[in-house]
Amino acid sequence: MKYIVSEKQFEPHVRIRKWFYRLVFWFLALLVLVTLVRHSDWSLVFSRLMDLPITVLLVCILGWLSSFLFRALRFKSEWHAHGKISLWDALSLTFIHNAAVVLIPFRVGELGYPIMVQKMLNVSLQQCVRSLLWLRFQDGIVLISLAFLLLPFFSIELRITVLLGLIILFYATQKWWLRLLRSRHFLIQQVRAFLHQRSGLAAWFWSAANWIVKLLVVSLMLTHLTGLNSLQTMRGALTGELSALLPLTGPAGLGTYEAGVWTGLGLTWQDMKTLMGSVLFTHLFFLCISLLGAVVALSINALALDNANSNQRGVHV
Repeated sequence: MKYIVSEKQFEPHVRIRKWFYRLVFWFLALLVLVTLVRHSDWSLVFSRLMDLPITVLLVCILGWLSSFLFRALRFKSEWHAHGKISLWDALSLTFIHNAAVVLIPFRVGELGYPIMVQKMLNVSLQQCVRSLLWLRFQDGIVLISLAFLLLPFFSIELRITVLLGLIILFYATQKWWLRLLRSRHFLIQQVRAFLHQRSGLAAWFWSAANWIVKLLVVSLMLTHLTGLNSLQTMRGALTGELSALLPLTGPAGLGTYEAGVWTGLGLTWQDMKTLMGSVLFTHLFFLCISLLGAVVALSINALALDNANSNQRGVHV
């Protein structure tokens, strides 16, 4: 399956303009990043890195990879009614789509999801876009719920009570909401375009599992590299992920992710500036795992395609 769309289909002036925007944004993101990390205590970073237990590294790697597995399982449940999807196909699509999102500025890589799904399942582009909007809506709800639980604006008892109350209220009024969504009102029709129940409760579970595991392993790495307590680093990991919801983020999150983590850690600049190198290393560590997964997925799919073409030529001969 061909996942990458060549830019040769665009006019030369369009390609030049696209690359100009990308390079400018890369420059601005790197400028923010350099400003944040220029005072880092790199000797402290490397010292703590050398002291990092191998078990912690393995847990972080396996935990991060398992988050992609959870996303693949959600993808399978999302499209189960359209045919059997192998776990490998779902997993490779997840890795490749994630790489497109983090590497292409302005989150244009999100558009890779409808294209890849349409080629994989032969469904309409409209269905794929609706699916993407729904999955991002789910992710947003899960992240906001975790933020409500973790960020210290209210007591933990009040936060848990309010969240459970909202969940109970939602299910108690579900019939009313479903009746409202069947309305022919224009605004309701637009909302209904992506609010569907294709995957049921399973998708919510897989989405929550994905985000919880990601936050836990990032928090674990930050705790060992910064010496801060786990609750504080969990909040930093959460606000780092929330920074991706901003309209403009650096390619691969560079700069904006580090600033988001700093916000969650709640430290002054004097306390934070020497630790920013640890945040950058944590970011790059998990980013490399994600991109390596995408490279492996592309390589295996390319080999499979070559083998299939060779077999077809052999049959014709």
